[in-house]
Parts: sequence; C-alpha cells; structure tokens
Amino acid sequence: MTSAPPTHSSIQSLLQTSAYDPSIIPQLESYVRAQLSSASTSLSSSSDAQYSFDANRTLIKLYQFFPDRQDEGVVAMATLLALMNWPDVEVGCLQCLVGEGVMGSEPCATLVRCSELLESCLFSSFWPELRKLGIPEYGSDPNTPVSEDRKLLANAVNGSKCSNTIRENMLRTLSKVYKNAPLKNVLEALDLKDESSLTAFASKIMVGASNGAENQIGIVEKVENGYVVFASCVENSKRVGSEFKKGVGYGDIARMMQESKIRGQ
Repeated sequence: MTSAPPTHSSIQSLLQTSAYDPSIIPQLESYVRAQLSSASTSLSSSSDAQYSFDANRTLIKLYQFFPDRQDEGVVAMATLLALMNWPDVEVGCLQCLVGEGVMGSEPCATLVRCSELLESCLFSSFWPELRKLGIPEYGSDPNTPVSEDRKLLANAVNGSKCSNTIRENMLRTLSKVYKNAPLKNVLEALDLKDESSLTAFASKIMVGASNGAENQIGIVEKVENGYVVFASCVENSKRVGSEFKKGVGYGDIARMMQESKIRGQ
C-alpha cells in the first residue's frame, strides 16, 4: 500500500530541523510528486501539498552534496513547478544548483528552453515547446520504459491547471506593460483561439484598482476594435509630468553639464 505523502506542515518542520540531513530526501521527493499531482488537475484536492520552493530547493541542494542520491525525474518535476511560478526567477535558481549534464538532457533541457522563452517574453514560441513535454516518450530512450515520474510530469503539462497558471502570469505581465494591445498578438501570446476565449479566461483574473481602492477589478477592461484594453495600473498608466520634476531644477542640470564639460577638457 502506498504511504500518504508528507503534509506541508511536516515538511516545514523538516526544513527547520533537518535541512542538511540526507535522510529527509525521500520525504522531500515524495512532496515534489505530491505538489505536481496537485498541479495536474484544476479540481479542488484534499491534498495538503502546497507549493514550496524552499522545500524543492533544499532537495536539490541535498542532491548537490549527495550526487549518488540524485533523481533526474524529480529534478525535472521541481523545475516544472518553478516554471509555473514565473515571473519569479526560481528556474534560474535551480539551474545554478543542478549540473549541466542533467539540465542539458531531456526533459530538463526543454524546461530550460521554456524558461528562457518566458524570460524573453517570446510567449507565442513558448507553447509549442511546453506541449512537447506533454508527450511522455519525448526525449526518452525508445528502448527504455517511460517512468512513472515522467508520466506524472506529462499529465501535469497536459492538465489545465499548469497551462492556465502560466497563462495568467503572462496576462498579468502584458497588463503591466501595455494599456492597449492588438487582440491578435494577445491571443497568440496566450495560446487562445478567439476573443470569447480571452474574455472568459480574463474574467476570472482580478487586479487592484489603480486609484488604490481596496476593491478588485477585472484585468481586461474591454476588447474593442481589435484591441485589448487592460485595466489601468501604476505600471501601464501615463505618469503626470510634474512627478519627474520634483527636486530637479534647470540650474541643477546646467551645473552638472558645465562640470561634465570641464572634466572633459
């Protein structure tokens, strides 16, 4: 009978008392699997496997100290979980702890490419790469049976929760950069079919009002004349010119230019 995975609270206790003890590796590996199982479905789960980058990073650090205990399948699963938390730089943090040999082989190599595409905001190119990981046999030896961990990773990629989590993070990023954006470009970036798909997806995502009010508003204000209009926020709104003038006068600028000219002579 398969034992139940450790709870979030028990993992936190282990991190506080035994973070450098290799005997906790099995518990941390089991918790990585539980986190990914939770990410494989959009349905509510009774699992207590909350995402914990600290726990996953601790496991990868233990792999560094005890390389004979390293499980490449678990490394890949931890990397996918970190990818889902973009735009945090967690994938890069894990890369620094894992050898090039592991990160250069599949499925980690494709996960790294996915991370690079996200960091470069090449969103439309990201989705075809991610979908490759939804094929359990992708990048594996055809003469070797596909492992249960690789199947679990593929199930997570194919599940709606993984894609929608990344898609939401993309939409939030776009909303901070643009006030208005062409509908065609937004659909391509989010890998959505049409305006109705975007509207339905965006209706579930709320952001804080730009005026500082406590109420939440939809991230997309409207779609009109082929453009997506995002809700106003500090990042995508034009700043009042006077905000740039505080503390800087013409005399100050003239003096700095004069001093620079003298030093250049």
